[in-house]
Amino acid sequence: MDRSINLAIVGATGLVGEAIIKLLADRKFPVGELFVLASENGAGSKIAFAGKTLTVRTAEDFDFSQVEVALFAAGASVSQALAPAAAESGAVVVDLSPAYRYETDIPLVVADVNDEMLAHAREQNLVACADASTVQLLRALKPLTELGPLQDVVVTQFQAASATGKAGVDQLAQQSVRLLNGLSPSEAAQAQIAFNVLPVSGQIQENGFTSEELKLMLETRRILADQPLSIQVTTVRVPVFYGYGQSVTVRSMQGLSAAQCHALWDDGGDMSVQDSDDPQAMSPVAMVEGEPVMRLSRVREEMEAGGALSYFSVADNVRWGAALNAVKIVEKLLKDYL
Repeated sequence: MDRSINLAIVGATGLVGEAIIKLLADRKFPVGELFVLASENGAGSKIAFAGKTLTVRTAEDFDFSQVEVALFAAGASVSQALAPAAAESGAVVVDLSPAYRYETDIPLVVADVNDEMLAHAREQNLVACADASTVQLLRALKPLTELGPLQDVVVTQFQAASATGKAGVDQLAQQSVRLLNGLSPSEAAQAQIAFNVLPVSGQIQENGFTSEELKLMLETRRILADQPLSIQVTTVRVPVFYGYGQSVTVRSMQGLSAAQCHALWDDGGDMSVQDSDDPQAMSPVAMVEGEPVMRLSRVREEMEAGGALSYFSVADNVRWGAALNAVKIVEKLLKDYL
């Protein structure tokens, strides 16, 4: 990338915003000027970037015509309130919230899966990033389409507390401390997540699926619209701070072998196959340090030789599933479309 661009990050003081800022520095993204934005509660705080100390400004008062790209990582309500004006000012909005994922005229993108959709970014000056869970699933499934059309996908997702941001992380930490000291989780808690597993994540809908499950199903169907697949998802919330686990069984019309999938997945980039039997290396805890990657393990073929294949994947939902996906989208925009 030969030139630098000015960037704004809305939600810079949140978990994903902080991860984006670190990745921009780690990947030496060519930032001209970086504007870090948040709500009034976060305004005035300081953030270190590239040897400088940046002061957080209020997003509501910012003039987005100063930047080429605005990353929104502050939730759907903020994106709905501020993203249209940012796009109207000429900035390309890269939105990590669910606010625009189901708008048919706005590209929904998983980096390295459907990058071609970025050609439409300038039509509305808005790109929707898929959810971290969708990124994790589709980065594994997309390569398998080279072997034939995907037919059935069944996912059990183990969702970390950070799915709900800093509030979820704080709740798990506080409940753990209280329980270890012989106290109740807290009167304010709707459910105990510490030392527990919750079979409901999100709101239960009329069809029995939760909002978190439908999110993964609908986004997958939209992005893999050319695949004749049926997808079923169960999401459970687990007492882990960071890192999603996905237990997946997939069936292709042409059948799948472990050797074929290994070859497609081990691309030497930000996803790899774990060959050892070390359970620690296959766990969410192993994902929170070092370079953000997705690791696949437990790859096994169906015993009845029916052509289905099962695997387990794990990735840091904040650093890899959300932040890295967004940064890679901005890198591709700068390279080909800005």
